[in-house]
Order: sequence, then C-alpha cells, then structure tokens
Amino acid sequence: MQPIRAKAAAMSSSGTDADNARSGKVSGEAVGGGPVVELPFHLTEKILYNISPLASARLATVCKSWAAAVSERLARPVPHLFVYLPPDNKSDRRGVVVSVPMDSGGPPAEVIPNRVRLADTNGLRCVGATPSGCLAFANWCWWDTGVLLVNPITGARRGLEVERLCRDPVIAAGGAADSFISIGTDKLVLWWRAGGGEEWSKWTVAAPAAAHRTDGIMSVVNCSGRFYILDRDEQVSLIDATAPPPLLVEKLPVVSLREQFPTLATATATGHLLESDGEVLFVRRVLASVEHRGVPFCHHDITENLSIVGFEVYRLDVEGRRWTEVKKLVGDRALFVSPVSSFSVRLSETEGCRRNCIYFVDKKRYCSSCLQDDGNTWGVYSMEDREVLSKYAVTGPGPCSSATWFLPRVV
Repeated sequence: MQPIRAKAAAMSSSGTDADNARSGKVSGEAVGGGPVVELPFHLTEKILYNISPLASARLATVCKSWAAAVSERLARPVPHLFVYLPPDNKSDRRGVVVSVPMDSGGPPAEVIPNRVRLADTNGLRCVGATPSGCLAFANWCWWDTGVLLVNPITGARRGLEVERLCRDPVIAAGGAADSFISIGTDKLVLWWRAGGGEEWSKWTVAAPAAAHRTDGIMSVVNCSGRFYILDRDEQVSLIDATAPPPLLVEKLPVVSLREQFPTLATATATGHLLESDGEVLFVRRVLASVEHRGVPFCHHDITENLSIVGFEVYRLDVEGRRWTEVKKLVGDRALFVSPVSSFSVRLSETEGCRRNCIYFVDKKRYCSSCLQDDGNTWGVYSMEDREVLSKYAVTGPGPCSSATWFLPRVV
C-alpha cells in the first residue's frame, strides 16, 4: 500500500463516487440504455469483491444483478480510515477517506473521494466518529464553534450549539445511537440521538467534585443507555440515561486499573473504552521503542520512537468490582482502535475481517517543534498469536496528520 498524502489534493476535489454513493439509489437499466445482460449473482459478487464497497457504488447502474450486489454490500458497512490532513489550498475538501484491505485476499487499498469541506472544518479537530457514520469536529479553544457532525461520504452535516467548553467533547463509543459528552467548567451535558435521526436530546448531568472531575474524562462508552466513564485516575463512573431524571454521575466501587494491575502505570494515556457484545472493554496499547532506519523527516533530534507491539484487553466486571483480563474475544468479533474512535464489529456482518483480531492505527515519529511527522500506519494484531501480523503505511512524512476508524453510511 502506497502512502496517500500525495494523492489527497486530487482525490479530495473529486466528488463523483461520493455523489453516487450519497444518493443511495440503484438502477436496473444498463448504461446508455442498451440491452441488459444479467450475470449470475455469484459471478457478480466475485467481480465486485475486487473493489471496495464504497467504490463499487458507481457500478450499481450496470445491471440489476450488479445493483442488488452493490446494495447488499453498502448495507453492511466496512470500517474505513478518515485521514485528517493539513489544509490544502488546491482543494476545497479536508482529508481523505481510505478503504483498506481487511484480509490479504480483499480489494487493494483505495482512496475514496470525501465530502468534508475545508470551509466547515478550518481550525477544528476531528474528535471522533459516531455509529451513524459521521465524523465529529470541534475545538474547545474556539468556544463559539460548537460541535460539527459531517458524513464524509454523503456530505450531510449538522452543527450543534454547545455551551462553552473547557475541553473537547468526548464521543461515546458503542451503542446504536450517536452520543457524546460536552464538558463545561462545572457540569457535564449528555447529548444523544437515536437511529441517526435529526433530533438531538440533551441532559445536564450534575457533576459534584466528590463524584467526578469534569476535566478528567478520558474515555466514554455507551452500553444500552448506560454511559461508563474512565477518568485520568483510572476510576470508573456511570451515567445511567435509562434511569428517571435527574441524571447523576455515580462513581462505581471498581478497583482502578492502576491498583489491580500495577504495570499499567500510564494505562489511560494509551487505552480506550469500547463495547463488545454488551460488555465494556478497556483496550490498552503496548508500546516499545523501535530503532528507526532511513532518512530523517526533520532536522530535530528525536530520541524517542515508540511503536505498537501488542495489545492488552480487560473486561469491566461491575458486580465483582474489578477488571478481568480477556485473552479471546467473545463471539465472532474484531476490534477497531484509533485515538478518537474505537468500536467492535461482527465478522458475519463485516466483509473480510479476521476473527479475534485488533485493527489499529499507529502514529510514527512526531516532532512537536516543526509539527511534522513520519506518517501514520494501520495494522492487524492477533489476540490468539499475541503478535502484530502486519502493518501498512497510510501517509508518508510531512505535516502532521491523523487517521481515524469509522463505519461509513450512505443512506
């Protein structure tokens, strides 16, 4: 897989494939109005399997069998990467969407035109992704910008007016509903919308100092309307949105990760909460210093070069008031982990994924002095083999970029 940074400007300015996907409609007429030649469904599937699901959207007009196969693939979204790149004055778009091969026999990596507009996101950061396929953008330093939700495939966007923040909102992982917590100086606000609809609900959550530090939230997961929060002190709290109002933050009597596993001294800095089959998991990256070989990407002396060499997974046991280490994922599950977006998928619903594996994003070397990095990679870690199976480059050396997993939706 070749780094995509050089392709970003050209691909970002093109909207043809995204426009086709955005319509969500398929036609049974052949291109040009000529006679329709129907292929057997199994042959159609074999042909389309060599193309990513989103890229195949433009082929839905070939014939009825192709339209049926494309519609079925789009109904089962496959995780893609959104690469947030620095502004490019040659394009009105921001970043690119990359489809990556989930297994060695799948379609090759491909850059998909995206519809995130530079004018909408200038000065904002990508702070997460939602189950409905939207990317969330915000910047708490610009208190009047609120939160912007953009579907990078269809271009649909929605701005939410959020009261002044003391830090970026935290997008909740898990659940079928989009949700996030906005963090003020003395209160939390839970935002929630069900089924990807237009209407948002919000509830102010009392957050007394004894219960929770509002500026200490590191990760949030939605498990059937119960929001579990992990803070910097590795304590777990709960906001139960299924309970009668008012909503409260309740600190759970669960042993902190640091107390139970002393080796996880800085766990929250390298881990994420997510939901899998109704369970709350904490997924921690295991980092190690890796010797760098090659041409330096900047003139500063970067002594530390940490890279992902493994993962550790822990399950929250509320009744037992502890965390339990997980050696194997329950059911036909795979995990996708990136700095601001992590989730689980079912293999039976996700084309090409490997069982009991963690798909991750790794940042190569980064220089804070010149705001340059050595690029991003994505890879696959096997929980069964306890090793990284593969790593691939996403971006090459250049201005700082970030890669985020998300599930694209076209309807």
